[in-house]
Amino acid sequence: MQEKFRQMNSAVSDVQEFNGIARALERSEVRRRKTSLGPARKDIARRLGITASAIENFRVLRTKTVPNWLMSRVRAELISVLQSEVQNLEHEIQLHKQAGSDRSGSALVAAETSLAAAKQILGGES
Repeated sequence: MQEKFRQMNSAVSDVQEFNGIARALERSEVRRRKTSLGPARKDIARRLGITASAIENFRVLRTKTVPNWLMSRVRAELISVLQSEVQNLEHEIQLHKQAGSDRSGSALVAAETSLAAAKQILGGES
């Protein structure tokens, strides 16, 4: 009985983790492409090898378990997207520094803050 409970609890936490990662991917895609949620979700689903409606099924808890291959793929996609954002932010910071803007400029501060947050999420990888 306890083993069955652990499996159910694990499945619930997998769906919650998938939803959190999917939300982060969607926010990133919307920001990066300056698009709405629908097209962003379709692009993410295509890269993951599933349909946009499959993502929606996880989001509204119609699907109760996340296959291992999909969880691995969504984690890898998030890492890839975050690393890309880190590179873009580092480039933006360099451009501001080369242009001679002071370190108190709002765009520079925002870029440095975002870069620090992304690096923290990645655990210092870059």
